[in-house]
Amino acid sequence: MHVHASDSQLTEAGSGKFFVKENGDSVVQNKGNINDISIRKIQRFIKDNYKEMYQEWASISETGFYEGN
Repeated sequence: MHVHASDSQLTEAGSGKFFVKENGDSVVQNKGNINDISIRKIQRFIKDNYKEMYQEWASISETGFYEGN
């Protein structure tokens, strides 16, 4: 699963992209206009909420979610 997070202007160009691992850790693929402090806050939010995020994604996805490496 991956997550998009936007800058304060909610722009597509400013958005960051985070790949979420099976344990809730995340890897930043694209930081967009998001500063390092906000990146850490977003990663903490993802870690604290990834199970619910996975469940929501699985409920609306036709194929569920990725369970690989």
